[in-house]
Amino acid sequence: MSTLSVYATENTAIYVHGDDAKSYLQGQLTQDVNDIDANTWRWAGQCNAKGKLWACFRISQYQQGYVLICSNTEAQFALTELKKYAVFSKVEIEQLDTQVLGVIAPKAELASHLNIDISGNAHQWQDNLALLLDDQRTLFIGDSSVLPEPQQGDEFVCAQIKAGEPSLNAEAIDAYVPQMVNLQALGGISFNKGCYTGQETVARMKYLGKNKRAMFVLRAEHEGILAPELDAEQNPLDLERQVGENWRRAGSLIAQASANGELFGLAVLPNDTEQDVQLRAKHAPQVLFTIAPLPYSLTED
Repeated sequence: MSTLSVYATENTAIYVHGDDAKSYLQGQLTQDVNDIDANTWRWAGQCNAKGKLWACFRISQYQQGYVLICSNTEAQFALTELKKYAVFSKVEIEQLDTQVLGVIAPKAELASHLNIDISGNAHQWQDNLALLLDDQRTLFIGDSSVLPEPQQGDEFVCAQIKAGEPSLNAEAIDAYVPQMVNLQALGGISFNKGCYTGQETVARMKYLGKNKRAMFVLRAEHEGILAPELDAEQNPLDLERQVGENWRRAGSLIAQASANGELFGLAVLPNDTEQDVQLRAKHAPQVLFTIAPLPYSLTED
């Protein structure tokens, strides 16, 4: 009996193909597209001219081009921006109507269930694509009938957050440079490739040491996500940190999910924030957060 746990996700798959697909994406993304092959997926950011992110993608070869997977919220902006200059190149950009599923299962068990041999962190067969996020988690697009029926719950999203994998909510779009959401630590920025939109700002952050923020994983004992009814001037995702007996603004949640009485979030905070600092939601002060360890290092070579 299969023990695969399959979840529906709030992700979108964008398909980019055509004679100029590689060169077009090379000029749009922080990742070096030349490093992506049939068995490899990588992180990539899409920035505006000021180096602020429209989206964080997982990019892989797919069919006759490339697939970019991001949250539904990011996709709304990313598609518009990607298509802006596509008219000048031989490239087609479309949103796939296939569902992006999340699978929690050991790699070997998933490969056995699908009857495939996964040699890298990406595997394509027929119209299906599996992206291995780690030894226990996979993103899947294609014929969903080859997997068990998706179940309800946000366990997969919580696992992504605990792994420190960036995803931008509406308030975070056009607000952060890639290093502020740890894309450099995830191998999502190439500092050796040619020019791309926003490159000057991204490079300045690295070589002049101007970045003062980073993304942290937060945990709270709380049922459900933060979604209070607020007016347009208030951000329900603002966070405060404790300073003595007072509270001061710390940053904002850029993603959140809840499962089994726990609330997990990704927050952009000052990069010198201490691991034992106490945080709370500004507009829901009863929700107290602690910082969980990142599964990767933010220290640059």
